[in-house]
Amino acid sequence: MYSLSAMRKLMIGVALAATAALTACDAGAGAGTITVPAGIDASDVFSDKPVLDANGHPILTPNTDPGVEYFETELLRLVNDYRLARGLSALTPSPRLGDAARAHSRHMIEHRFVSHITPEGLQPSDRVDQAGIVWDMVAENVGSAYSTPQTMFEAWLRSPTHRANIESDRFTYAGVGYALDAGPTNAFPEVHYWAMIFLRR
Repeated sequence: MYSLSAMRKLMIGVALAATAALTACDAGAGAGTITVPAGIDASDVFSDKPVLDANGHPILTPNTDPGVEYFETELLRLVNDYRLARGLSALTPSPRLGDAARAHSRHMIEHRFVSHITPEGLQPSDRVDQAGIVWDMVAENVGSAYSTPQTMFEAWLRSPTHRANIESDRFTYAGVGYALDAGPTNAFPEVHYWAMIFLRR
């Protein structure tokens, strides 16, 4: 049996290792991408490479980094544990929603903004449509600067609108997207970007 102190040390070590791995990885989209022509959705596109719209903006960003996977899985676990403790159903993880959320996190880094609405005017529902995901209701949480899933989760709980999404019984699916900014600037010094899409079909 492990003591609480030992478990905390273990989790801190895992978080530090994940952060170090993320720092060492290439934060860019990589050499290969797939571009979806204007007027065509990405519903039939399945690739291990980023899927871009006709303007070069990310629609879907698949993940191959184990550190990113750990961060995203852990944040969804925290949300689901919180929901279950309140008598709500756990949200079913959706890899495609995760790819869309990760694309939005990457887009926020590339275009230096933190918002649900992109500089091009796309709202979460527009971006989910672009990704070819069928939905009846959609919402989104975003954030930056928080370096661990726990601190991002706690920040969302302090925000009434973000907390309402977490506590809503209307949603059944979720996808978490994390991206690391390897080149922060004085104007945008944040390194960690998060998005979580909540969806009902």
